[in-house]
Amino acid sequence: MRFLNLRLQNFRNIEFAELPLGNARNFLLGANGQGKSNLLEALGLATALRSFRTQTLAALPRKGVKEYKLAYELEHDSQGSTALEIHSHPGGRSVLVDGEKVTRLVDFIGRFPSVTLCSSDLMLLRGSPSERRRFMDLTLSVVNRDYYTALRDFHRGIAERNRLLKNSGSAAELSAFEAEIAPHASQIANYREAGMRTLSEVLCRTYDRIAEADEGPELSFRPNVDCHGKEAYCRLMYESRKRDQIIGATQRGPHRDDFNFSLQVGSAREYASDGQQRGLCVALRIAQASFYRQQLGLVPVLLADDVLGELDPIRRQGFWRACPEDLQVVATGTELPAEPEKWSVCEVLNGQIG
Repeated sequence: MRFLNLRLQNFRNIEFAELPLGNARNFLLGANGQGKSNLLEALGLATALRSFRTQTLAALPRKGVKEYKLAYELEHDSQGSTALEIHSHPGGRSVLVDGEKVTRLVDFIGRFPSVTLCSSDLMLLRGSPSERRRFMDLTLSVVNRDYYTALRDFHRGIAERNRLLKNSGSAAELSAFEAEIAPHASQIANYREAGMRTLSEVLCRTYDRIAEADEGPELSFRPNVDCHGKEAYCRLMYESRKRDQIIGATQRGPHRDDFNFSLQVGSAREYASDGQQRGLCVALRIAQASFYRQQLGLVPVLLADDVLGELDPIRRQGFWRACPEDLQVVATGTELPAEPEKWSVCEVLNGQIG
């Protein structure tokens, strides 16, 4: 897949702009605070209508305006020339693909895959389990609609169970919700175990191309509970009721899962150098792109938000070794990249593209 053009209206600090993107390597050049990341953010919305910078989508319209419009022209691997429009307004959000309205996220997510690298990716290694679960859930939802549906229904069920726990729901009511939640929990566990195993294999191959030496990278899925099958989850929730009622929330289950990075020296969070940690996070994003390609049969777009300059020269060279040549790359930076003649360069100043 490749972005060919993007038109933006009233998005972040951009009143109106048009960004041509037909080339394989596109570089957005400008000082900090000019709107480079805003352009990448708009491109990234095409994957799952989610921002890589904020969970508060109300922050996306330009200041003083209540709606924004994005119009994309793409060359899709299977659909050919494709037009995508995203219009967010006070009454909600509308999405059109080739003029046809898409009403359900499950029918949209993953159709236009992209992967974003940014400095906050270090939080995948250094941050809380919730950061890593968000990564895991987005990655698996993009390639598997059944996973997305199971995850959505599981969280709805857990919210209802928590409401009953707080409001002294009866045993019969709790049993009914637990019977509804358990199949979704079992599905999520199975999808995560298989998906993260595959992603770990891709990550190891990718990191070996980036690193200076064999450092033994590993990504380990850490399920919160060792349960297999809906009956086991029903039993777990039944046995946890008394403690959950005291706390007022469901304490055990897939909503507490995590994963861990490690190298030969031990846990990457505690023992890896800053360069190794950055290399791992970059490798994870390239592995995510390869995973999308493997599972979807589509070539994703790589969006790199001012991160290549943060890598040391060895890992920067390793990035290009690991990055498939046929991936379209849209990168940002305050200085021209190495070998600028290989890039299509656009300057960004005060929300305008030169």
